Amino acid sequence: MTATALKRILVVDDEPMILTLLSAVLREKGWDVVEARSGTEGIEMLERAGFDVILTDLVMPGDSGIELLRAAKEIHPDVEVILMTGYATADTAIEAMRGGAFHYLVKPLKIEEVVILADKAYAQRRLQRENQFLKSEIRGGYQIQSVVGDSEAVERLVASLQGIANTDDPVLLIGERGTGRNFFARFVHFNSSRAAGLFVPVYCAGAAGERVVADLVGQGPAGGERQGIPHPGKMELANRGTLYLADIGEAGREALGKLDRFLATKRIAPAGSAKEISPDVRIVASTSVPAEELARDGNLPPAMLKAFEAGTVHIPPLRERREEIPLLLHHFLQETNRERRKPLRGFTSAALSILEPYDWPGNVRELRDLVHAIAAKKKQGTMIDASDIPPEIIYRRLRRKESPA
Repeated sequence: MTATALKRILVVDDEPMILTLLSAVLREKGWDVVEARSGTEGIEMLERAGFDVILTDLVMPGDSGIELLRAAKEIHPDVEVILMTGYATADTAIEAMRGGAFHYLVKPLKIEEVVILADKAYAQRRLQRENQFLKSEIRGGYQIQSVVGDSEAVERLVASLQGIANTDDPVLLIGERGTGRNFFARFVHFNSSRAAGLFVPVYCAGAAGERVVADLVGQGPAGGERQGIPHPGKMELANRGTLYLADIGEAGREALGKLDRFLATKRIAPAGSAKEISPDVRIVASTSVPAEELARDGNLPPAMLKAFEAGTVHIPPLRERREEIPLLLHHFLQETNRERRKPLRGFTSAALSILEPYDWPGNVRELRDLVHAIAAKKKQGTMIDASDIPPEIIYRRLRRKESPA
């Protein structure tokens, strides 16, 4: 098993020997390195791909390192840039720092210093991204008032989730696709004592088993004398927070084995490391498959299902809470009105007569996507009418009416 390389650096220098040396050293230290031989080429690379760190010479033919710095901050504002030069002056140092450079190195370079600075720049960028991620999640609103619906089924669901949120028990959310499993996983996190920590998702559906394992446990330092650079897994990243595994039944045997052991021992070992760690992590998982099927098909270890037992919550499909359909239709119309700034007036009675009795096999997600898609084509100030509804929905509705009871 090989952990995925996440640290990506663009090295830019017009001197081939320096470029080759820096690239070789950084690759040995675990970086995914892309090379460019001029500032102009570096800017072209930036327009095609993203990087965590840029290490660039200051004086080059064509676009200079300062011009590359400016372009980098415009294209990818959170990238960290380290400038190198053999012509250091106070003015260029000030200009570099004002332009947002992470640091300024004077040639001849000390390779150890370059490596240390690159790692510090990466750590700084990762911290900033984690803080932005946490703030955006909190702004997203996962409190009680953000749950749309007032049916008995939703009230029971919210009450269950609030009760579970106040514990540290593992949680298993069971619901059809489109019922809002990801939303309710975040609801548990942000209504718990862990709300100040990170909510770290791992999406298992369609991912190779070894990729899920690498995401979870990360990569420890290389063995022997080699000073390898550890890459923390998402379980370590979620320390004092919540690790969310979407579609846990598709995680693969190796990942499930590691999770099963973690639930039992609260310890896990990064790949390539003999030293175990004990992150303070709460596990929240979701699945669209009933628990009895997961047990029967062997997709979850019995001990893991037992660990989830007290925290298992069923999310009802939309067809079991039809009274909320009009409320959800108007909620998502208001949402798209705010986003597009071209408000629509609502739904005609003809449109509602088709949409309210519809079974919504894709649940809330299907309803939301439909409202957004229709609203995108409508003129400001108009109403959504029966003629705006896709024919397949009308056809399915007619078939349901014609089918025997």
